[in-house]
Amino acid sequence: MSPEDRRAAIIEAVMPLVEERGADATSRELADAAGVAEGTLFRAFGDKVCLIGEVALTGLLRASDPAVTRADLESIDPRLPLVDRVRQVIERGQRRSEEAVAWVMVLRFLHTREGADEQDHLHRERAAQMRSRLMAQQETRRAVVEETLGRVLAQDLDRLRVPIEVAVSLIESATAHHRPGLERMGPPLPAEVLADALVHGIVGEKRSPDTNVPDTHDSSPAGHAGGGAPSYPGEED
Repeated sequence: MSPEDRRAAIIEAVMPLVEERGADATSRELADAAGVAEGTLFRAFGDKVCLIGEVALTGLLRASDPAVTRADLESIDPRLPLVDRVRQVIERGQRRSEEAVAWVMVLRFLHTREGADEQDHLHRERAAQMRSRLMAQQETRRAVVEETLGRVLAQDLDRLRVPIEVAVSLIESATAHHRPGLERMGPPLPAEVLADALVHGIVGEKRSPDTNVPDTHDSSPAGHAGGGAPSYPGEED
């Protein structure tokens, strides 16, 4: 096995452990997960910190992989009502966002640890290359989101009040609303509430929180499924 293939195999083997334990994983645990001696880890990566850093960068690249984004969006049934399609877009985006944030938190911890400069200076160039890949990948992902969302929304394009680019930005903003660390007035809203507000707007006929009450806001086939409006925070009283 070439050195690069060995590194890739180790990263793959220890990724579940790092995902669970983050930087708290010990060298012994990492070696056991990879099925190699600790010395092999050190020869391949220099030290535990550099290994965990490369695992986190690899995980971050995968979480924002345009191919994964495309597969997520293309798996949405185009026959569903519009609000349910938008809800699923938001939910899938939230899951990928949570994965990415988890890996970013590992990287931030490694970056702020004491003695970081001395420990990983030999691996900065490699990390910089992976970060460059990530930035390029994000640009590609954006294009994939716009293209694929156009197909998800295709049967309702003639009903949109805004250009498709605006609709995509609004849906992306709704997805970002779920990310931890954002300052907000209250807890993050459920995906179904965000989707309902995006599709039906915030101005119009008052919608009942009782899911058994028929939804009269939009009686078209592309309206809300199930006939009822989602329960909004504060409407229970």
